[in-house]
Parts: sequence; C-alpha cells; structure tokens
Amino acid sequence: MPHTKTIAIVGQPNAGKSTLFNVLSDLKTSTSNFAGTSVQMSESLINIYGDYFKIVDLPGTYSLNYSDNAEKVTYDYLLNEKVDLIINVMDASLFVRSLEMTVEIMELGIPMVVALNMMDEAKFSGLELHQDILANELKIPIVPISAIYGKGVRTLTTKCYEVLRKSEINFTRFPYTQHMEQHVQRISAEIQKHSTISYKVSDVFLAIKAIENPELLPLELQSSLSTALKEVESEIKLEHNVDTYEAISYERHHLSMKIAEKASRFTPKDKFSFIDRLDRFIMNPSYGFLSLPIFFGLMFVTIFYVGNFLTELIEPAFDFIGNLYSPLKEWNMFAWFTVNGIVQGITGAIGIVLPYFLPLVFLTAFFEDTGYLARLAFLIDNTIHRIGLHGKSVAAFILGVGCTVPAIYATRILESRRDRILTGILVPFVPCSARIAVIFALTAAFAGPIWAIVIFLYVILVIAVNGKLISLFLKKPIGLILEIPVLRMPQISMTFRKTWYKIIDFLKEALPFLILGSIFLGWIEYFDIAVYVDLLFAPILEYVLNLPEELGSTLVFGFFRKELILVMVNQALGVESLELLPLTTAQVMTFIAFVTFYFPCFTTFVVIWKEFGAKVATGSAVLSILVAIGSALIFRFLFYVIEYFI
Repeated sequence: MPHTKTIAIVGQPNAGKSTLFNVLSDLKTSTSNFAGTSVQMSESLINIYGDYFKIVDLPGTYSLNYSDNAEKVTYDYLLNEKVDLIINVMDASLFVRSLEMTVEIMELGIPMVVALNMMDEAKFSGLELHQDILANELKIPIVPISAIYGKGVRTLTTKCYEVLRKSEINFTRFPYTQHMEQHVQRISAEIQKHSTISYKVSDVFLAIKAIENPELLPLELQSSLSTALKEVESEIKLEHNVDTYEAISYERHHLSMKIAEKASRFTPKDKFSFIDRLDRFIMNPSYGFLSLPIFFGLMFVTIFYVGNFLTELIEPAFDFIGNLYSPLKEWNMFAWFTVNGIVQGITGAIGIVLPYFLPLVFLTAFFEDTGYLARLAFLIDNTIHRIGLHGKSVAAFILGVGCTVPAIYATRILESRRDRILTGILVPFVPCSARIAVIFALTAAFAGPIWAIVIFLYVILVIAVNGKLISLFLKKPIGLILEIPVLRMPQISMTFRKTWYKIIDFLKEALPFLILGSIFLGWIEYFDIAVYVDLLFAPILEYVLNLPEELGSTLVFGFFRKELILVMVNQALGVESLELLPLTTAQVMTFIAFVTFYFPCFTTFVVIWKEFGAKVATGSAVLSILVAIGSALIFRFLFYVIEYFI
C-alpha cells in the first residue's frame, strides 16, 4: 500500500471525538501507547472514495498548553508527526469555549475541517448557530454532525477528501491585535533564523507557544530564543500589566467572542424539561446521594444475574472440549497437562471472568455515555477525598469488581501520577469476579450469606484505612476539576461499540497471561512440586493462621488464577465438594480473609509493573500480603471471641 496521509481527530474532552472515530473506523482499529507514556491513542485505516487514509484519535485536550500526560501526547504528536489534516470536533453546546480551542488549532498551520457536533443539544439549550457565517469567518469548512447517530459523517468525509486533494492549501489564522502581532512576528523571525530542525507546524505557532510558555518549546529553541523572549515578556508586562500567558489567552478569547457574536444567537429557555429536573436532583449536594444506592444496586444485581446466566451457558461447551483431549492422559501425561493448561486458561478468561466482565463494561459504558459517572464522581468526591483519592477514582473501583486488570488501566483517566499510583495500589483490594466467586462459594457452604456481607464491608474498611495511611506519605491531592457533560440518553449502538473495544482489549491483555499461567500450573502438578510449596507456606498457614499446611499449593495456584482456589482446595484436602472440607467455620472465614487480600494475581502484578514500575508493583504485592495476614488474624481472633462468649 502506498504512503497514506494522516488525519488527526482533535478536540476537547466529551466533545464526541472518540465517538466520531468509532463511526469512521467501523471497528477496524488498533490501540497503542504513545512512546514513554501509559496514554493510549487509537488509529485505523479508512477508505474514502478508493483512497486509504490513516485516522488517529488523539487524547482530548482543553488547550495545546498541556497540563497532563494525555494533553502532552496530543501536543507532541501534532508537533513532531506528519499530520495532513485535522478534524477539529467542536461541542456546539459549549460553543465559545470550543471556539477558543479551534482558534488555537488554526495557529498550527495544518489544514483542518471543523466537525460541529451536538447541534441538537445546542438547539435544545436555546443556542442557534449559523454555520455558513461561522465558515465564512473562520475560512475553513464547517460540517454539522451528530457523531452518536452518525449523521453528517458522510458529508464530513467528503469535505476532508476535497481538502486533502487540493494541491495547495492557504495557511489561515487570525492575526492578533497590532502590538501583540508584532511580538509574534518578531519571535517567528527568530525561530526561522535559529531553528536547525524542520518542525511539522508553523513558525507562528511555535512563536505563540514561546511567548505563552517557553517550556513547551523544544530544547534547541528554548536556549536560542531566551534573550528575545525575556525582552518580549517584559514589554508585554509593561503594556498590559499581565503575564504573557494571560495576554495570549485574552487574544484568543477576544477573537472567539467576536466570531461567536456574529455566528450564534442565544434564547433562554422558559421552562425546564424532565431531564433538566432529573439533573438538578442528581447534582443536589443534599439529596443527590439518594441516586447512589439505585445505581450500585442496579450494577451489582445485573452483573451477577447476567454473569451467572452466561457462565451456565458457556460451561457445557468447555466441558465438551475437555472430553475431546482426555485420551491424551493415556498417551502422554505431560502433553495432557500442557493442553489442559491452555484450555483452562481460555476457560478462565471466557468462561469465568468474561461473563461478569461483559455486563460490567456494558453498564459502565452506558452510564458513562449518559453523563451519570461524572456526576457520581462529583457526589462521592467529598467522601473519598478523606482517604486521599478523587471522585474520578470510582471508575477504577467499579471495574475492579469485574477484573482488576482493566481497573488498573482505568487509572489512566486520573490527572496526577500521585492519584494514579494510590488508586493502582488500592484497586487490587477490591474483590474481582474470581475472588467474589470464592467468597460466595465458601460462605454459602459454611458460614451463611451474612458473613459474605461482613467480608465486603471489611473490604471497604481496608481500602479506606490503607488509602488514608498511604496518602500520608504522598503529596497532598490537588482539587478536583471535573467537567460535567450534558445528561442524555445514550445511543445503544455506540455503547455496544465501546463494550466491544473493551472486551477485545481485555482478551489481548489478559488471555496470554492466563494461558501461560495455566500451563505453568499444569507443569507444577505434573512434576509434583506442590509438596515443596506446602512446606514453604506451612509456618504461616499452620502456626499463624491455624490452617492446614496442605492449602499452601492452593495459594500458588491462586496467584495465577484466583478461581482455581475453589478447585484446588478440594484436591489439596482430598474431598469432592466444598461442604465436605475438614475445616471449621472459623478456619474457612480466616482462609477467605487471607485469599481476598493476598498477593494480586499474576496478570494484575504484571500490569501494575508495566503501568507504575517495579517499585510500585513490589510495594503493592508486599502490602497485600501484610494486609492478608493481618486480616486473617483479625477474623481468627473475632471467631475466637465469638466461640468464647457463645
């Protein structure tokens, strides 16, 4: 395939940028981390009138003056990569704010088309936009779209194709007021004189960024422009009595307001709709929290009922597959253990984790698209802030109920590394679907459902205490700055698309580790290494926790796949069902407490290592073991007290 031109989708968060990308890519997409970061961006090849173009969905940013890793990725990509066209996705319902971003993007000197999204919501709020006037003012194509419904997308691609086919494209930007423009042109001339590298953006853009914040410039320009920039900075402060950043921001805001006055008209609404009243109820700090039990109740009930249904649906298929390779036992036991490990790894991912993960991801995507998750973060921020976290962390904890791996990846939405690390350390304490299965199965067989509730309440206590203690050694958290998107009914087709992407990412990340881990477990069993493992864990199990030393091997198996504990505990103690285990209720609850918190599974450990580094991964593992031992001792003592007095 010949060299393809690149189209970059750029816009502010919640403008519908990724939704548009999903429509354009039609599921044929790949996701990658930007070099040196954990921030993901998606790209795909699309066909427009027989020609292929690479389309890249860059992380949302409020400005090209980046303040976090995601915004820096967008800035670096536009600065250093060859971008042939920018699709600037504007949120029409936030017209002036979006317009300031558009004016800034125009300074790059890269051909662009504006996708004016959410026109229906703008109209609903009383804002009338005249796209012809806007196009005439900006001197660039404007295409109204509804990304969530796919409306206007064909017109958008046609307009992009027309722009890309032009042999010569004029560079359009708005000149600043006379004295500011003189400063910009002066620094631009200095850049042309001193720059030894050919950048992918205009010299004018680099000049404006140099005046705004010299630290945004490449190092070679910072040193060569330092003298001129100091002179410009002092002149601007003398002329305007403000910092250079404020002076440039004022220029863009002034331009945006002038354009908005010509291209839009606002008519206040005379009455509120049901959605408006519902939004007011949810956002009310006094009684908005009443929506929380409804939300969490719906989430948990749906996840477990749908998860159980899917598990029962899938189980017979894997039982049938198991019978197909059972003759290997008579031919070669090592081969059987290897093949069985592969099948068990796939079973763990598709037959055990996926049934619970699927409804969880779907509901999370659904409520995210409604705008409720942002409101949820707002409602619980004050409470969760007391343990050093932000309301945004709730998304990771919700995902952790399904599987810890995507929950760790969900920490990427947090702005500061401090918050990402703290959330990443605490998320493994949330019981995943595999550990929840262990908790319910063992409590149902021995202690009753009330003790399952006790375990979950204790988990909340553990997260709160550890969060508070760890945050004492970290920097103080910054205040929560959270954009609250419009409350809306989502497009179900787009929710399914998001769910599909999440499932594919989960299988790509987790399935290889589950298969390799299961093969390794099979080899441990084949070479009869479990005996030595039991001896290794015997001191802790027998003397500290008052548990049979034979359970040591189950902990190793649980390191790779927690759900295997239910199978291995039967094998280790020589019984056919959980009800026949030679354990007291106190021993079972002690064992559950230990299993709930001890070492994160192999895949989680690898992902934490990859996301946060070796120190954080090792520290998280050590902390989990200490918490597990401490929790087991607490439950052992609790039952000792109960038995003593009762």
